[in-house]
Amino acid sequence: MLALSMSSCVNKVEEVFDASASERLEQKMQECKQLLTSATNGWMIEYYPSFSSTYFPGGVTFAATFNADGNVTVTSELAVDPAATVTSHYSINASSSVVLTFDTFNDYIHYLCDPDEYAENVYGGDFEWAYVEGDAKQMVFRGTKTDNRIVFTALEEDIVSCVQTIKLIQQEINAKLYTGYRWTEGAVAPAEGEGPTDIILYAADGGNMLIYYPDGNTEGAYEEYPFAFTAKGISLYEPITINGITAKTFEWDTTAGALIATDAVTEKGGETTVSLAGWYREGFVHYNDYLGQYTLRYKSSATSSSYVTKTVTLKENVPLQSYYLSGLHASFPNVVVTYSKSTSGLALDYQPLGQYSTRGPAYLCPGSGSSLMPAPGYGWDMVNIGEDGQIVLQFIALSSYGDIFFLYNNGGWYLISRLYSPDTMTKK
Repeated sequence: MLALSMSSCVNKVEEVFDASASERLEQKMQECKQLLTSATNGWMIEYYPSFSSTYFPGGVTFAATFNADGNVTVTSELAVDPAATVTSHYSINASSSVVLTFDTFNDYIHYLCDPDEYAENVYGGDFEWAYVEGDAKQMVFRGTKTDNRIVFTALEEDIVSCVQTIKLIQQEINAKLYTGYRWTEGAVAPAEGEGPTDIILYAADGGNMLIYYPDGNTEGAYEEYPFAFTAKGISLYEPITINGITAKTFEWDTTAGALIATDAVTEKGGETTVSLAGWYREGFVHYNDYLGQYTLRYKSSATSSSYVTKTVTLKENVPLQSYYLSGLHASFPNVVVTYSKSTSGLALDYQPLGQYSTRGPAYLCPGSGSSLMPAPGYGWDMVNIGEDGQIVLQFIALSSYGDIFFLYNNGGWYLISRLYSPDTMTKK
């Protein structure tokens, strides 16, 4: 009876599958390759190396064409010039599942998954993607290490044109430097005081990430919603649900300065309208508004109670992210000051300044008396306290070390120059 029972079970399993496990894997391998190579214009790829990563939160968009000869040509939103495509080799293999492997180096794909000089995969990415399912319009993979979902969408234009369009949208949205987005139901951008205007999705300072505080308290619990840019707007990695309305994909409306949901549905599955209208915190100052000349106020000595001034200038370093501050010292015109989108404030931190004549490498660092703090994280926040449109940046020391030291190191620290107790920078 036991033998008959086991035989019966085996027969039932065999009836479920028309082919053996190896045959099914082979079929899926062929399906994967046929679909990859069938997209004449290639695929747009929404890729998440590690959406919880400190270094690169959110998604990155690639576009790629796969040829039957095993070559793949890739471009990316990370490219300075999307026309600079990179061709490498791919293969489709099978063990426990069907895996797409980028098996020769590709500048775009491997940038997010190769180890750095310390052998750490800082972005957390994969170059082996397990095939899940697909058809002629969309394919779904998962990273073999991260298990992050990777979505391919068939293109109606070539891969370079696709990424050029994505970068234009990305640059336009990023240049706004929105503090966040106002979730609005039933209207694209309501007038002040109309509609629910208190639901804000905050924009992360770096990367493609929206942050939502369900109870409205920015000191409380929060949810992260990474997204990738598309040829029309953005696509969230996971749908977001607020007030019973769920949405995932948004198109950018230039005129309204808002992202309009294309797939918003109610709890009952009915279609509805939701927008994410760009929003700025009170007192916001745009990156561009800080550019220009300032009067720096500081003390001439440790014991002085009076202040002296000098003219300094903030000029562009990394657009929308940092500046060069010149005028602090003639030998060092490129002191870096960073900009925060979330606070619209600036920060001056400990930093190397390059070679000082033949004496050794130079540094800017905080100090006090005969003590100094040559370490990152010690410096000054620079907060705008100006009123009625005037910009007055107040220096707030992050430690008891409040003087600006210029030093060089040649077997020991040697003082070049010193500014005592920097107070304010007022824009001229």
